[in-house]
Amino acid sequence: MTRKLATILAAAASTTMIAGTAFAETSPPLMATAQGDVTIHAGVEASSKTVATVMAGSTIPVEGCLPDGTICQVTYDGMNGYAPASQLGVMVDGQMALLSTNPQSVTVNQIQVPGDNANKDAQGAAALTGAAAGGAAGAAVGGPVGAVVGALVGAAGVGAAAKPEPTTITWVEKHPVAPVYLKGEVATGKVVPDVVTLTPVPDSTYAYGNINDRTVFVNPDNRAIVYIVPAS
Repeated sequence: MTRKLATILAAAASTTMIAGTAFAETSPPLMATAQGDVTIHAGVEASSKTVATVMAGSTIPVEGCLPDGTICQVTYDGMNGYAPASQLGVMVDGQMALLSTNPQSVTVNQIQVPGDNANKDAQGAAALTGAAAGGAAGAAVGGPVGAVVGALVGAAGVGAAAKPEPTTITWVEKHPVAPVYLKGEVATGKVVPDVVTLTPVPDSTYAYGNINDRTVFVNPDNRAIVYIVPAS
């Protein structure tokens, strides 16, 4: 073998090794499920341009999250943007866990806020996070983000044996939805306004929602709260 040929082969082997290493280190993005309708923004600020609205239950590739676990960079339909970690869920041991809870068994890449984003400090991230933690469902129900979007009104009879089956309660607890904030006390018999989108419960006559951080079962016929899941 000539010295020139040996040099070419060595260079090719080195290139192959580097390419192989790069390929091995490249991993697919984390796939999360949208908990409620998720608004994807161009930046970390709540005032940033909306680039997409993802329907509840859709799968969203997550490129990574801020070190404090509040905001994640996502891609959807070929567009990049940012979404609250509290609206992105992954399955952990058979249960849905929000990325904002920093599930230990899930590897999440850490990202930094791009330098060309206005308010790139914690204030910008906090504003968008507040849209989720302090009233995330405002956008989902058509109201102003982070605001109280309506009120619990009146009272309706809930009838006897209103408590759902234990398996139904367990299913709802494993499939949390984003909270909606309403004026008034969350109590059975209170009527949920039409501004709130209720989620049907499979194989059940009930629907459910998260009102003021309380998971409630609702009679979809009269929108009355029939059962409140006890706080854990």
